[in-house]
Amino acid sequence: MKIRMKDIAKMANVSEAAVSLVLNDKPSRISEKKKQEIKAIAKELNYVPNIAAQSLAKKASQTIGVVIPDIENPFFSKLCKQLEEGFRTLGYLTIIVNSNDDFTVEKNLIQMLLNRGVDGLIIALSNASFSFKAEQEQFLKEIDAPFVLVDRHVSFSGVNQVYFDSEAGGKLSAEYLLKNGHRNIAFMTGDFKVPSTLDRLNGYKQALESYGVKVKEEYIIETGYRFNYGMEKAKELFALTDVTAVLTSNDMVAFGVLKQALSNGKTIPDDLSIIGYDRLELADILGISLATVEQNSLALTEQAVGLLKNILTSRKVKTETIILKPTLFKGESVKNLK
Repeated sequence: MKIRMKDIAKMANVSEAAVSLVLNDKPSRISEKKKQEIKAIAKELNYVPNIAAQSLAKKASQTIGVVIPDIENPFFSKLCKQLEEGFRTLGYLTIIVNSNDDFTVEKNLIQMLLNRGVDGLIIALSNASFSFKAEQEQFLKEIDAPFVLVDRHVSFSGVNQVYFDSEAGGKLSAEYLLKNGHRNIAFMTGDFKVPSTLDRLNGYKQALESYGVKVKEEYIIETGYRFNYGMEKAKELFALTDVTAVLTSNDMVAFGVLKQALSNGKTIPDDLSIIGYDRLELADILGISLATVEQNSLALTEQAVGLLKNILTSRKVKTETIILKPTLFKGESVKNLK
């Protein structure tokens, strides 16, 4: 049987209003003895507050919606876990939804979360949304709840966002290959419509130019972010017979290239040096010491949770952009040609 507030009130011989004040630790003239009695009865009966009723009273649901593009990508899976833990410590329930990198699905999911009264949103945008920039901007600016974009950023103002400096990441990885004597360096990028892809590409080009290496457009292969894309596009990569090293859009693509390399009798790093992006733990599980650009998802989580919490508690109007710096994990997948 569900225990209600009026049951506790009847047993304690007080009003329901008195029980509500005590259980919510609100100021009142109720004696300390009676307060302890009410709390003891509630504990003995395993009383669970009616969250829906509390939400109506407080005009807050204590829920946060998290929208991600690809739950199968270990980076986003880990990010979701950390976000859920971060918001739980603040007393929020997290609802996680997956857009499958589809802009229409993404918009529908966000609207569904808003219809359910979430207090705020964390959004990792779909790649597809960047193909509709005007619509993307209009949609985001019409969201009627506080939200923070994570990982994938937009160029227009008026949006709270936390992301890693992709240009620095692209430059960092390319410079490491150049320092190891590589000059014929391919780049298997993400979607050209996504700002972070273009940022990484700029970093790659800056590094090559600083070493006096000509940028060859045929070395730049638009790939995507999934394992099967890495496998499929590896054929184009291997056709570039003078290439000694490759940067990939993420670790999943790097794994796809590694699998194809094995199938083609190539050894890493002797025949091909490779650098991933994200520093997934999966590489350690598989026993692959992959060189990769590390994006500390915990740092991303802490900044995003903290920013959304501040927005919810202070209702501040001014938006904020937080840019984090990536680092390089050197691994053992890069050969020194010097």
